[in-house]
Amino acid sequence: MDCHAQWHALHEEYFSPEGFRLALNSFLQTHRSVTGLLLKLKGTLPGFNEWFTHFSEGADKSEIMRWAKKSRNRIVHESDLELNSSCQVIWIGDWYRRSEAVAKFPPRMTVDEMIDAIRQSRGAPPFGTVTVKRRWVDKALPDWELLEATADTYMELNRLLRAGHLAAGVENCPLDSGHSDCITAELPEASGHLSCMHAARSELSGHFSVRDGRVLMEVTEQFEMDEERGRASFEEIGLPEFPRGDAIACVPGYMEVARRLMQRDGFHATMAVCYKGDAVVRIQGMQFPDQATKLLSFERLANLIESLRADGVLIIGEMWTSVQTEAEKRLGTVLLPARDRLDKREALTVYAITRDGRHADLVCFVERTPSGDVICGDPFALDVETGANTVIPIRRKWKEMEARGL
Repeated sequence: MDCHAQWHALHEEYFSPEGFRLALNSFLQTHRSVTGLLLKLKGTLPGFNEWFTHFSEGADKSEIMRWAKKSRNRIVHESDLELNSSCQVIWIGDWYRRSEAVAKFPPRMTVDEMIDAIRQSRGAPPFGTVTVKRRWVDKALPDWELLEATADTYMELNRLLRAGHLAAGVENCPLDSGHSDCITAELPEASGHLSCMHAARSELSGHFSVRDGRVLMEVTEQFEMDEERGRASFEEIGLPEFPRGDAIACVPGYMEVARRLMQRDGFHATMAVCYKGDAVVRIQGMQFPDQATKLLSFERLANLIESLRADGVLIIGEMWTSVQTEAEKRLGTVLLPARDRLDKREALTVYAITRDGRHADLVCFVERTPSGDVICGDPFALDVETGANTVIPIRRKWKEMEARGL
């Protein structure tokens, strides 16, 4: 629990160089002291050799865990880490046009202050959105932002302690943390980072529209629900059984669920279901009032998938469809979005992609009668080889994760 609390202290001190240094030092020393205490008590811990050896072998192979161990030793016996602060600036023109740059701002400068400075510089193209992120890195670990790196080391510790508890037959630890709501004695089974860690890291970013300078505040998770609650909701309203299998296998089941909800409620919120194999690791609500925040929302979803280490995602939502003109077919592009066309048709869509390159989709047209009833047509598959544009940020993120060994 202390490590978890110190991670949040690290987040809170992100814009204070001295405070951040002290919080990082404390986190690394506490993290190391936990494994030291386990070694001291190993004779009293059931199955210690099995679960601790498994952890040690994995830690020896992990770049992050090797860094954490060496960093703690350096802090105690030599000197502080060599920390560098920079600002990552990401321009997004559309689903295909995206570029990144590194800017230099004083470490104490807030995201809002950096956004103001970038807006006044007028260095970006006259359209699209700009995202600004503050990044602390250690010279010995240049490819990892330090909140992400320490979140990874914390989750390895979480898995170690969870294994020890399970070996001792302890499912729930009754300790009172005395900290905030998210800092408890619970040791969740998680493939990636904790929800609170993902949310905290997202707070270190800011976004604005290049065209009008408007700060975009809608890029947040509006709600979330786990699989158990989702299944209970389906049973409560008499919907089919909760779909099972990986993201691809669940497309037909979720389409049936979506059609029934659409016909009952007259609308369907956009939702992303994140998978690790056949397991649902997050069901995430998404809202975006315009195209700019839609682009950013799917960038945010890609970041969530990285935090969860998810290898599949399924998207459910409403959409507008239209037929490409002959000119658009020749050019291989879309000149006018479907939502702005006179021939647009309302549709409901469910589509999924997995990290191993598979994808699937189903669409059904939606008709609204004069009396207000909603009728969903029969589902059909789209003949689109690469899938929806919205999955481009997710595919890009998986490539980045592959390059980093994640």
